[in-house]
Amino acid sequence: MLSGMWVSPTARGQGVGRLLVGAVDAWAAGQGATRLVARVFDDNAPALGLWAALGFAVDGPVVVSRRDPSRTWRTWVRPVVAATTGS
Repeated sequence: MLSGMWVSPTARGQGVGRLLVGAVDAWAAGQGATRLVARVFDDNAPALGLWAALGFAVDGPVVVSRRDPSRTWRTWVRPVVAATTGS
């Protein structure tokens, strides 16, 4: 599970998030994983856009954050690409 990924605002839009997820994907493939899982806050529009652009899809119900009940998150999943394409 991808948890707590953060990109500095000064580095956003430069492909850093894609590189980080790509590295996790390659590592996960080496571990024999078949899918990547991320929990993403519903109010984080840039992150939602990144996950969707990387082929992740919502998988599961809306969950209320225990730390901040005013926020909700969802689980997003995608197959491990490196395992299927060799990339």
